[in-house]
Amino acid sequence: MEKESHSSESPGTDQGKTEQQQQQQQQQQQQQQHQQPQHQPGDAPQPSPAAAPDAAPMPAPPLPQTRSLPQWLDHFNRRDLTTTLRCTIAVWVASLLMVVNPSLYRLGQTTFLASVVIYIIPPAGNLIVAIIGYLSLLFGMCLAWAWGLATMRAAQAVRSPAELNARLQALQQQVGATANATGSNNTAAIATVLVHDGFMLDTRVTVVYFVMGCIFIYFISRIRYTFNLTVLAQLFGIIAIDIFLVIGPTLTRWTPRLPEVVILPAACGCAIGIACALFIFPQSTSQVAVGQIEDLLIMLNHPIQTGRQFVAGSLDFDVKLLKRSKRRAITLYAQLQPNMAFLPLDVSRGQWSSDDVKSVYTKFQGVLATTFALLDFQIARVTSQEKIDKLRDMLNPQQTDSSDGKETKPRDPRRAKILQNPDLINALIAPGTVVGSDDMRDALHDSSEAVLDATADAISHVVEALRLVNMNRWFVSKSARARRPQAALAVRQIGARLAQAREACIADTTNAAIDIHGNLFDDDGLLKTEMKDESKKIAGLVIAFVIEEHIIAIAAAYEKLTAEVARLLETRTKNQLWGPLKRRFAPSASASASEEPSAPALSGQAVTDPDRIQMQTRETERRIKVVSKGQGIPKKRGNPIARAIAAISNWLTAPGSLYALRVVAVTVATGIPAVIPHTAGFYYREKGIWTLVTAQTCILMYMSDFTFSIITRAVGTIFGGLAGLVIWYISAGNGGGNPYGLAAALPFGIIFFVWARLWLPQAYLQGTGLGASTFAMVIGYSWDMHHFTVYGLPGLGYQTFWRRLVTVLIGFVAALIVQMLPKPPSGTHHVAKTLANSLHKISDHYALLISHWGKGSTIGGDYSGVRNVIMSTGLGLGQTLAALNDPIAMLKFETSMSPFDKPSLRRAQELLMLMNQSLTKVMLSATTLPVEYQQRLIKTSGIADEASISNIMSVLVLAKQSLRSGAPLPERLPTPLIGTCYGDFCAKHGFVELRREYMESEDFRGYCVALSAYLTFLHTTDSLVSLLKETVGESHIVHDWSELSENV
Repeated sequence: MEKESHSSESPGTDQGKTEQQQQQQQQQQQQQQHQQPQHQPGDAPQPSPAAAPDAAPMPAPPLPQTRSLPQWLDHFNRRDLTTTLRCTIAVWVASLLMVVNPSLYRLGQTTFLASVVIYIIPPAGNLIVAIIGYLSLLFGMCLAWAWGLATMRAAQAVRSPAELNARLQALQQQVGATANATGSNNTAAIATVLVHDGFMLDTRVTVVYFVMGCIFIYFISRIRYTFNLTVLAQLFGIIAIDIFLVIGPTLTRWTPRLPEVVILPAACGCAIGIACALFIFPQSTSQVAVGQIEDLLIMLNHPIQTGRQFVAGSLDFDVKLLKRSKRRAITLYAQLQPNMAFLPLDVSRGQWSSDDVKSVYTKFQGVLATTFALLDFQIARVTSQEKIDKLRDMLNPQQTDSSDGKETKPRDPRRAKILQNPDLINALIAPGTVVGSDDMRDALHDSSEAVLDATADAISHVVEALRLVNMNRWFVSKSARARRPQAALAVRQIGARLAQAREACIADTTNAAIDIHGNLFDDDGLLKTEMKDESKKIAGLVIAFVIEEHIIAIAAAYEKLTAEVARLLETRTKNQLWGPLKRRFAPSASASASEEPSAPALSGQAVTDPDRIQMQTRETERRIKVVSKGQGIPKKRGNPIARAIAAISNWLTAPGSLYALRVVAVTVATGIPAVIPHTAGFYYREKGIWTLVTAQTCILMYMSDFTFSIITRAVGTIFGGLAGLVIWYISAGNGGGNPYGLAAALPFGIIFFVWARLWLPQAYLQGTGLGASTFAMVIGYSWDMHHFTVYGLPGLGYQTFWRRLVTVLIGFVAALIVQMLPKPPSGTHHVAKTLANSLHKISDHYALLISHWGKGSTIGGDYSGVRNVIMSTGLGLGQTLAALNDPIAMLKFETSMSPFDKPSLRRAQELLMLMNQSLTKVMLSATTLPVEYQQRLIKTSGIADEASISNIMSVLVLAKQSLRSGAPLPERLPTPLIGTCYGDFCAKHGFVELRREYMESEDFRGYCVALSAYLTFLHTTDSLVSLLKETVGESHIVHDWSELSENV
């Protein structure tokens, strides 16, 4: 069997290739060891669960091979290529509207906007998400249309009919004079030129247009800042209202269909996108979700492969590679969330309904959580040695001559504490990373090898089953029909193999631990007196149990996943048409949903009461709100008028308001030339509206995003223009062009922009969108020059590109000036503030943990509801922190006066994520550990000690304030917290109370995990304080009086 690891190493590097080659060699060896000749059941009847374990094991299918390609290029597989083809066809069909004369005459000179809409919202996956995007786009344009009509009516009302008639008479006279002077008989064309040159402009009309237009732009920008999902409504709403701003003041009469020039092409693009999503390689929401789960499982194979080396004691890992693997998995998991949210509305054909997919997703979440826990443990283990070396350097600093002229390194904030008590180095080493004895490590490696092999095979079998379900939704071939019972049997077998390997691992590790550490205990099973100082051996034993628990947890999670996949493969044997109504009323769906809850009752187990779970959930959520809300906080006081003024002032000076005001300011600055009589004609002919739209869309919330956006937009504009010129001059040259030749040449340019839009990171969306728009504009306007008679066309080929480039650059300059005033919005401050808010939530979770630890349950014996709330809150905070990946990556494009920078904020984010994960583990342990072991943890770690709680709370609050304000921390703090915990334990107990019977208890392993997680929380808090002191410095320095006098 071939097991390929899905590495996130940037492909193309020698290191990545070497690692992949080593993994492939190891996997080939494993394949030779584990593959056996199998009997194929062929068309045998569906296997029963009871018979599955006794059947001959089936070989695991190979995972997709990894390629040494960049991530944005590594999409040469069936699913990604069909997605690319679907989007390319959609853009190409929309582009054909430009070369078909009836559609060109109906839609006008901006027909190219239909293809631009599909570039921005491609029919790439979830149809429901695409439809919502299209509806948001059309809603913004229609809202702007309605507001523009109200604005037009109000503006025309300020000018009396007599004044309007007088101005129209003057226009008629000027048309006659111009016709006589030029000898032209086309008075309509002359009148059009005069109107667009600003002959009918009136200051009062212009003021009404700009005031009401800016009000609309302000509020829609404010909404876009608050709700990021309205970005499409804001973008296209602003484009539609800009038509009223720059053209409306020059018009002579009521023109309700004015914005049709942009709305109709956009609507056509939306219709084409939906049609292509429905009829060209259609994908339902459930199909996309299953494919993403499949991709995530392939990614999760990499931590399993590194776990083999980790258990064997090898530390030859690339920490950056491990962290990058986790970030990629988190990114793909975030992309999966919208599809899961829209599953209830899914209409699809296949074996599985959306409820079935959701049940698989629920089991997969457990796989993801346990795999991430093992991955974090590996990262901590790899980095521990470096931390140990640094701590030793603090104890033994190299003595240098003070006269050598070299600058001294800044004082490490932890060095004073360590010098006071060198024994603290044992406590400052990252908990959970102490290496046990060689015999224990070898025993753990031997006992866990079968579990890791079975887990890797489970990934292969589940991926194959998901691929089989996804590939045969409409037409099922005979071979696929024969493979379905084989896949069900294979998944059932691997689940049974996982269960056997997990039980064997527990038994073998326990026996090995007792044999290896038997000399620590007397005949009664108590720890010998002379062995009470052997803390390293005991620590190694605890850590071995923690590693084993991580592996066992992963195996248990995959057991549940394989059981669910096997159940669905066995019960869902026919393709059906699934929809919301069928899932709700169909007997088969309700019957299958009721099978699982009835199983515990038939087996004699206790049935979980849903009402009790709901009650626990409400009670836990209420307690979290109580902890977050606080008590005794005084209400706002003062004069009501003063409070109202302060509220209005805060509302106008809030970050969202400042962003909206910047958009309004740049609108006025770049739109005013369109309504000045001397510049109106030039503005219209040179397409000054491009400058206006570019400047408006360039204004962003933070300076880092703005800088990166300007760079990508400039590159995209140039590349898009050059690509458009190449396609145009190849197909048409300097002539009018041939529709068939142009239609044949367009796909060669479209494919590049579609590929960039689909597979480049989301941060490049604005650059790729502007490049695609420029590409479409160059071709569209060049075609219009010979096939569409209208005033104000920019020119042919190069002329259009040059005007586009100049107007875009002017828009960049205008946006840059406005973005910098009154002061640049700092992305660094935003990230630091978000981290401070996350640390505040961690403090709330810590308070909730202390509130119920060791006190038993007051709302029932079963903790299912409590666990659900704990997992949801921990997952929500983790997603909030993971969402900062892109903002932190953008900080390298920002120059900030803040003491924080990209490396420090990235490190702070990682520490907060680790704090959240470890604290969530401890909180979950409170719902599973018996009260006896909870009290033991109180005794061992002092988790419920009042002094410890006060120290931890004070450190968390000070760290939060330092993150928020950038102020230095006091030099003397009750840190290191883990050192305090270590010292208190030594002072109160001095030795570890351990019995032989503990090692045989499953609860003792849970206790070891809880202890490791709590110590990790303390250590991570200490690391956060040290990071902040290194970044923002220290204040209130306490010196020895004599030393201070000498220095002064």
